[in-house]
Amino acid sequence: MRESALSGFSVGDALPRLEDAVARRVGLPHAVATARARTGLFLAVRQLVEPGREVVLSPYTIHEVVNMVICAGGVPVFADIDRATCNLDPAAAQAAITESTGAVLATHLHGLAMDLEPMARWCAARGIALIEDAAQAFGARVGGRSVGSFGDAGVFSFGMYKNLTSFLGGMLVTPHQEAADGWRRARSSYPATPFGEILGEMGRAASTDLATWPPLFRPLVFPLFRFGYLRGIGWLNSRVTVESNPLAREGEPREYMVQMRSAQAKVALDRMEGVDEDVAVRIEHARRYQEGLGDLDALLLPPWREDGSHTYSYFPVQFEDREALIRHMMRSGCDVAAQHLRNCADLPCFEAYARDCPQARLTAASTILLPTYPRYGVEDVERNVRAIRCFFGRNPGGAVFS
Repeated sequence: MRESALSGFSVGDALPRLEDAVARRVGLPHAVATARARTGLFLAVRQLVEPGREVVLSPYTIHEVVNMVICAGGVPVFADIDRATCNLDPAAAQAAITESTGAVLATHLHGLAMDLEPMARWCAARGIALIEDAAQAFGARVGGRSVGSFGDAGVFSFGMYKNLTSFLGGMLVTPHQEAADGWRRARSSYPATPFGEILGEMGRAASTDLATWPPLFRPLVFPLFRFGYLRGIGWLNSRVTVESNPLAREGEPREYMVQMRSAQAKVALDRMEGVDEDVAVRIEHARRYQEGLGDLDALLLPPWREDGSHTYSYFPVQFEDREALIRHMMRSGCDVAAQHLRNCADLPCFEAYARDCPQARLTAASTILLPTYPRYGVEDVERNVRAIRCFFGRNPGGAVFS
């Protein structure tokens, strides 16, 4: 289908071009564009897991990930996490496997890739599907191999704040022809994403870009949000809060059963070449955090990797009294935020699937996100480091303040 200047919102040949580009980058034969990453998760579970079978997954995730498993006919089984990476603990995942297990859903949270080669071999030997939730990790590679390519399906997000964006959208990748064919058949029955959703997301992206523009952010936007946080003003704080009202779903999530549009695919194609450059900036910011904070025993830092396996969509640090540290940093002029992901194993809406996951519970209560996005300046990273060190009574050189 040829496209003209007037057909940018049609479903045109930009979609297969984006699919081909992602498949080549990931190193798999099949890639299928989706409206969102959660659409991809739903399709992956429905295609690869028999209804009523169990899906082992991390409880430290957005609640809609759990909902996609349920809506696709799976039964979520929570396994605890490794606190340092915030990812599924492989030993806990293996311990949760039963004769009813149909899949393991492994998440690469905060751009920190799991080492999935042992898990992939273990699942393959038992006939259990391995699905990778790589929504936050596009561009990460383990041993030279892209995340998303280790199992039976990988899911990427191209949302507004991801390494590759199409404002809304995602991608399923797989080595299996049958799975790819099934996803394409399902997708062919979906309508295109409504114009209003895309335009709304574009508007939010434009307002975010404007708000984080340094000449505007420092003198105006940040003082406003700092005031809201320190004074507990709900309507301001809600602007940076997610997962505020988690609910359980039943049945097919119709609002996600739409197709990515050609214009979105073209946005992603245009930005593909910049992914590695942006990842390099994030890793450099992470290096500065690691070097500046690595001697503070009270903080739990993520593992430091500069081999491309950790792309650090944020630099997540954990501290028991999270509120006190964030308030100190806000007063010091640092724009940081609590990670608002919940321990889904404790949520009332998923009471039927409740499990004791103490590491996820601790992580959900203690994680702070230090920014790494490419527009974030080195001076801002260093300001965050100084403020944290001051909180713990340390100067930037490591000596204790008198």
